[in-house]
Amino acid sequence: MSPTVPVRRTQEDRRAESDRRLINSAIRLIARNGSAGTTLAEIGVAAGYSRGLPSERFGSKQALLESLVDRVEQAFQDQVVIDVGDRTGLEAVEARIHAHLNGALKGASGVRSLYLLYMESLTVAPQLHGRIAELSRGYREAFARHLREGQQAGEIRGDLDPDHQAMVILGAVRGLITQWLIEPKAIDLAAARTALTTMVRRSLT
Repeated sequence: MSPTVPVRRTQEDRRAESDRRLINSAIRLIARNGSAGTTLAEIGVAAGYSRGLPSERFGSKQALLESLVDRVEQAFQDQVVIDVGDRTGLEAVEARIHAHLNGALKGASGVRSLYLLYMESLTVAPQLHGRIAELSRGYREAFARHLREGQQAGEIRGDLDPDHQAMVILGAVRGLITQWLIEPKAIDLAAARTALTTMVRRSLT
């Protein structure tokens, strides 16, 4: 048998790996200290690299934070594929609620860092406000789309305004996640997920 030849990683592979480690490090630190309490140098050291590598790779703290938001959002969209799939109407509304809450349970640090950035975009990190607002619009529009599908299928009351209902549902989802982040031992997010979907179904039908 011929000896196994180790596969040499390309420079592109090494860069992708170091970027991934930098973002993961940023998620952990920001989940603990917020973005205002986290420096680029700290992120580099925590990832096992130099203090200057984050600046070299991302150029600015804002660019790194935007990459962090993109990473967490991609994880959520992957969860949507799992939970929602090709469902439509009322079933999709319930599945999308599950996707938000399941995503939080699977990626607590990422969700905690994102929720801290939500708040900081109103205060110390206003440069992120546009991106955060864009996420919120996307979440509301997705719920509203499923609500309209349900109305067209006769599953959901026709007298309801889909946009208003989407706003309320997303508010409930975010409220539960916020409570869970504040008191993780006191809030059973899985049980809350069931309670919320039951309440939403009753109100919509």
